[in-house]
Amino acid sequence: MDLTRMMIACNIPLAKVEQPEFINFFEKHCGKRLPSRTTLTKCMEEECETICSKIKEQLKEKDILYRLTRRLIRKDGP
Repeated sequence: MDLTRMMIACNIPLAKVEQPEFINFFEKHCGKRLPSRTTLTKCMEEECETICSKIKEQLKEKDILYRLTRRLIRKDGP
């Protein structure tokens, strides 16, 4: 999960974990094998769902519309 967060925060495409140079660097300096891009994507999706659930719970009693695009917009605002 930390790797996924770091890559997203640094704007590094998750597909980079499939590049030989990227793999070699992590194996050499971390002594670990990298998870696949699909595994990282799954972790990212799970984390997004967790975050969205927490936001929904916090806003449960608020006067806010939660759109499918995951943008929060006040009902009385733009």
